[in-house]
Amino acid sequence: MFNQFARYEEAFADWRRDGYPGVKPETYNYIDFLSDPADDQSPREGVLWPHQWEALLRVIYCYEVLGQTEIGGDGLLLNIVTGGGKTAIMAAVIAWLRIAHSVQKFVLLCPNLIVRDRLEEDFEGGKVFKDRDLLPDWAHVRAQDFALTTLGGGKAAGWASLLSADVILGNIHQFYQSNLSGQSNLSALMNGPDFALFNDEAHNSPADEYYATLRRMREKVALRVDTTATPDRADGKAPDSDMVYEYGVGDALADALIKTPVVYQPDIRTVQLTYTDARTGESRRVEEIDWDEVDRRGLSATQWVTDDKPMRQQMAIALRRLDEQERRAKGRYQPILFVVAVCKADAEKAAQTLNKFFKVKTLLVYEDSDEKDRQKARELGKEQKSAAPYKAVVSVLMLREGWDVPEVGVILLLRKFSSKVYGQQVIGRGLRRVRTKGIGHEEPQICAVVDHPKLEHQWLWNIFGSKVRQNVLIDQLFDETEDLPEPPLKQELLNPRNIVEVPDPDPRLIGEGEFDIGEIEGPPEPLRNWRETLAALQYNPTVAEITKVNIRAVIGKQLAGDRWTTIHGAPDLPEGDEAAAVEITDAMLRDAIKEHLLQIAEDLTVEAGYASGFKSEVYSALIAHVRDKFLNGASLGLAESADLAFAWRLLPQVRQKVEATPGLIAGIIKYDDQ
Repeated sequence: MFNQFARYEEAFADWRRDGYPGVKPETYNYIDFLSDPADDQSPREGVLWPHQWEALLRVIYCYEVLGQTEIGGDGLLLNIVTGGGKTAIMAAVIAWLRIAHSVQKFVLLCPNLIVRDRLEEDFEGGKVFKDRDLLPDWAHVRAQDFALTTLGGGKAAGWASLLSADVILGNIHQFYQSNLSGQSNLSALMNGPDFALFNDEAHNSPADEYYATLRRMREKVALRVDTTATPDRADGKAPDSDMVYEYGVGDALADALIKTPVVYQPDIRTVQLTYTDARTGESRRVEEIDWDEVDRRGLSATQWVTDDKPMRQQMAIALRRLDEQERRAKGRYQPILFVVAVCKADAEKAAQTLNKFFKVKTLLVYEDSDEKDRQKARELGKEQKSAAPYKAVVSVLMLREGWDVPEVGVILLLRKFSSKVYGQQVIGRGLRRVRTKGIGHEEPQICAVVDHPKLEHQWLWNIFGSKVRQNVLIDQLFDETEDLPEPPLKQELLNPRNIVEVPDPDPRLIGEGEFDIGEIEGPPEPLRNWRETLAALQYNPTVAEITKVNIRAVIGKQLAGDRWTTIHGAPDLPEGDEAAAVEITDAMLRDAIKEHLLQIAEDLTVEAGYASGFKSEVYSALIAHVRDKFLNGASLGLAESADLAFAWRLLPQVRQKVEATPGLIAGIIKYDDQ
């Protein structure tokens, strides 16, 4: 996403140097209040971090000097890395708008309950204004003047509370026009005074109803400020606001503001496969193969982290990293292992394995978990002094954006990411530094990410600036004091006048030369007889399970700064490796089959060149296909246990065969109603 403010950087620098000409007197006084007495170009210590100060000044410059007709007609976007303190920036903007522009009402929108809970904790009782000393005495504005109303979850609602509140916090869905409650909330908002709008986690806003709600609010919005750490979505869409400031992972690493991510992957020598009849569970044969031969066996990527043996080995690697993090913590806090699964069945299996097999106290959190478990997830890092603190938490993408537990020191990936947004959000959960008594700003901190090479996440590690240096000392423990390199140099824009905008090509202009690129093969024709084609697919009931993995070593790659790799010894599993059975209930299997088919439908829809919104047609076709092929015609809710297990084991084949049939997905979408 292009930084729209780049063209103004030189004029902005002159404006700062010249003493902020053109702003209101109250704005000048507020900037002076936040400034360092010894350096009026920098923030006062303990109030705002330097990048927060830069973001605030750009918002002020856009609003008071440039004006919304020049930039930000649909809002100003701040692209701030996870852990970069977006909430403090919002609070500073709120304080400035109240003091300098007499804005009395502020609306904070967020996409989910996790983000809402975090913002509520920060703004309840004016906490963030007090913590950051954002309100000068001369302004006669107090922290309690920002009375908070939180919508949902048993909180206040209705016209009276919306009209009387100074700060309104709610999920965007609570203002949607597709439900009566949303209609009422939006009506109350639109019948009150003008307000400032803060759209947190703004990468969600391209969703149709989200976007429509923002457009409906526009006529009452004095200023809209969007915040996100991931503005560029995997679907190619981005928020409609103008990005005016970027502070990314590289910047935060250079400023030692976040942890340094280190990725650990097993180096595998051989693999044992057991071939089993998916219908009867009978083992047919066992085969041991070299790692180089694995791809020819057609194993799915997730088998490497969800089959019993490899899952336990990945967990052993993660728990070794957790032990190291506990030694670094020196009793000052309890490091947390964060496990990310793809569905409820895998999450249940992971939680049971950690609890029963490894004897590690683990919390399991779903999207539909009750408030008690959600509260536990928010307070994981505060439990170190309890008799038996949680050391691990397992989630199905629930704990993503907005879940901020700095004590997360190890992340274990039990799923493959296709979405650039989701991948960055999950890794972001481990980047926030622990800031507690006895930990100085200069103390190095790392986040250990346990990955698997078959998940093919190199694209994700490249986003974080993956660098590698060979260093072959077996079982050498990573020492962050000695081994962490100096932070990378921070990149700064020195000559904004040299920025050249690349215009869109003029369709009237035709190039003089022609290139022979041969014939370009177009997409396959949609199959009109897709029902017959789908029904004709045949499946092999023999499935391969990974029952033994011989790991040569574990390779740790540091993702920023100098180029190095640390090689550790292979992990040992506890005694009685084969004894710990994991119970998978029918309910878990039903949910898992549904969730997995939904994911398959979305992936194949996008791969076929269609918008993800068409996945519902594909899902309907696939669920009917599974019912006919594996469930004896029964629905998911009524299917027998054995049939559910059979269907679950064959789902990887369903994806492979549907994906390999040209025109099948396109036919389902185009001819679904014929």
